[in-house]
Amino acid sequence: MYTNPSHHHGSHVIYQADPSWMPALKQKREALLSALKPHVGRTIRVQTLDGHTYEGVLVNVDGHHAYIQVNTHGHHPHQGTHRGFYGPSSQQILTLVLYELLVILLLA
Repeated sequence: MYTNPSHHHGSHVIYQADPSWMPALKQKREALLSALKPHVGRTIRVQTLDGHTYEGVLVNVDGHHAYIQVNTHGHHPHQGTHRGFYGPSSQQILTLVLYELLVILLLA
């Protein structure tokens, strides 16, 4: 059910997505999930909408995020800047939002 956030007392809307986008966004999210899920455990290279490129093993994917285990020893030219990592220092998990993925390549 769509609720207009401007009806909440004391709130001020700074952004509101166009509800007509929802079917297309859900369809794209499902397409990405279907494309990635069979490749969990495989090495991939991902390019984001912002031009960042990361390479690592796809360890999980859910309806909103792809989780990639990257090796952060040294700076691999395809890993971009290291932000948003969780885990031990050399094998960390990068969480990427599915909506921000532009290109996904299956490696090896």
